[in-house]
Amino acid sequence: MTITVRRVKFEFPDDVDDVFPGDDPVGECARVAFSLTLPHLEPYLIRVYRSALGQITDDRLKADVEAFIGQEAQHHRNHSRVNDIIKGRLESTFAAKLQSIEDELEADYRRFTDTKSLRYNLVYAEGFEAMTCAWALTVFELAAEPGGMPARFGPWQQLWAWHSAEEIEHRTVAFEVYEQLYGKYPYRVAGSLRSQRHFLRYIDRLQKVLLAANGLPTRTPVSQLVRNSRYRRTFLPGYHPRDLTISPLVEVVLSQFRSSGDHS
Repeated sequence: MTITVRRVKFEFPDDVDDVFPGDDPVGECARVAFSLTLPHLEPYLIRVYRSALGQITDDRLKADVEAFIGQEAQHHRNHSRVNDIIKGRLESTFAAKLQSIEDELEADYRRFTDTKSLRYNLVYAEGFEAMTCAWALTVFELAAEPGGMPARFGPWQQLWAWHSAEEIEHRTVAFEVYEQLYGKYPYRVAGSLRSQRHFLRYIDRLQKVLLAANGLPTRTPVSQLVRNSRYRRTFLPGYHPRDLTISPLVEVVLSQFRSSGDHS
């Protein structure tokens, strides 16, 4: 699967009425929490892979890394825009709490790039990418089932469909860079678990604030991630993301974003 940088700009209405339709408030708050992390996570990934480029000897992998960086930059721009709209609709106290948590996350990622080794940062990135690829594959698998598509498909759903499809498209990059430069299986497993725990703690904290802002109980459900067989496979010794079975729906989604332009 060729990695393509799609310069897409989603147009979000000020009320963003498809973000919190009320069908699944806990899930809706989780998706917004995830979106809030991305303007911090994606620049971190870009910094990490730019610093790794000079050590990559394989021309194909180097080209894939450059395309990966381009995709992450586009994800960052779109999530930043919609996040600002979402936070602008919240009471100032809740928006301030979210911003405080985001500032902590940003400080963590700055500290990681400033003080941690390239190996540490690459395995963090691989842990994140393996987890999100497993999630994205599951989302597409469920969407392909009868009645699996959401009732509405506004810009918020379009953003996630595009982003999830590109996560699958660039699924091999983080794994192959780590394997080429370091390739230690025990460290990959331990580092992936460490990065996922770090990231998911922030999701949980942000989700609790969003639930409170919507007048809902702030008890978040126990993560179902460990029950996801696609996720569990990422820790097997023979795992390689290139071997994953990809839903045809992924290519259908990507085909809708072949050219630059606005989407709403």
